Amino acid sequence: MSRWGNEEGRSRIKVFLWFIFLFLVVHVGYKLVPMYMDYARMKDEMTTKASLAQVLKDDEIRRDLVTKARDLDLPLGPDSFDIQRDTDRRKMKISTSWDEDVIFLWGAYERMFHFHPVVEENIMRVAL
Repeated sequence: MSRWGNEEGRSRIKVFLWFIFLFLVVHVGYKLVPMYMDYARMKDEMTTKASLAQVLKDDEIRRDLVTKARDLDLPLGPDSFDIQRDTDRRKMKISTSWDEDVIFLWGAYERMFHFHPVVEENIMRVAL
């Protein structure tokens, strides 16, 4: 009987396949989690700035968002942010978008991820 045909050989194959599966899960997580964390941080900053729109001007908001994008190493500049202020409905909408190209398994697979955070907040009156 061959080495792989007996029960011990099948157990080794199962363990080997589980290690490959776990490696792939860790590899994909290592590549994707930082991108989605940056997305969440950028969207959180946009939400904060939109909620403070009553006291901040559009140029100040744009400058702060570009600074945050630079801190996160995102490919966003001043023209990347669309800021819309609706004073009648007392709302502010901020949106942006960027793409990130991710290479998996050292060049075996490549995929482009598109991020498009949009935030719409009510402009609150600031109590003085």
